[in-house]
Amino acid sequence: MTKVFLRGLILLLLLCGLSSCVYLRLLEVKNQLARFEENFKVDVTDHFLLQFLHPVLLSDDFLALAKLQPTRVETLPSGTRWYQAFHKIDAAGRLQPGVDIVFALTFDKDSKLVSWDFSPVFMAMVPAQFFEASLRSLGKGKVDEGKKKLRVDPADLPRLSVKPPTREKIIGIMGPPLEQSAKGKLSVYVYHFQVETPHLDKDYEDRRVAVIKLYFNPATDELVKMGGKFVGLKIAIDLLKLGKSGQVAQR
Repeated sequence: MTKVFLRGLILLLLLCGLSSCVYLRLLEVKNQLARFEENFKVDVTDHFLLQFLHPVLLSDDFLALAKLQPTRVETLPSGTRWYQAFHKIDAAGRLQPGVDIVFALTFDKDSKLVSWDFSPVFMAMVPAQFFEASLRSLGKGKVDEGKKKLRVDPADLPRLSVKPPTREKIIGIMGPPLEQSAKGKLSVYVYHFQVETPHLDKDYEDRRVAVIKLYFNPATDELVKMGGKFVGLKIAIDLLKLGKSGQVAQR
């Protein structure tokens, strides 16, 4: 049977030469995703808040993976909250005010991740239903440790009847793209976002700019898929396949 290869937000990190301890924690999260209701809670407004009911990932894991410091750290009575901000930029690298992607990660007193908040600009590209379905599907996969891939049978993936967002809606939130082109029958919009960090090692300078590509169907003006690269991690979600046949592709 044909398989769909998913390199998820978490399993992709296995490519980074992780220590065995970090690897095992990531694997535990993957196993938790297989029992999503027991281990996670989702709250959706214009944000997407993923709560880890049995946290295992540590703040040090994110420093090791991202190779940069968070934009800002807030001290809380029960731990800390890290903010990682990405600001939209133009072709000359100038900031475009008002269009920011912000991830807020909350850690408890033991430095374990208890919640991950995805801001409205990110959710404009990946509506909540598609994003949650993508996360859930990761738990059904089998890890190929040799190839560092997560193999998921299409029969195990969810079916959605939700319509993808339109180009008009996304541009209303994100503004005009940096570049516009065509790929086959699809219209491609490219956005660049610059990470805000107090320190970025010179060996990882290529992580300073996040590149996002949005693919639209000109006939319907609906978003077909999105691809992004944040701090060295590649994310791709095929909204059209998920909506029609439950197939989500993340590479």
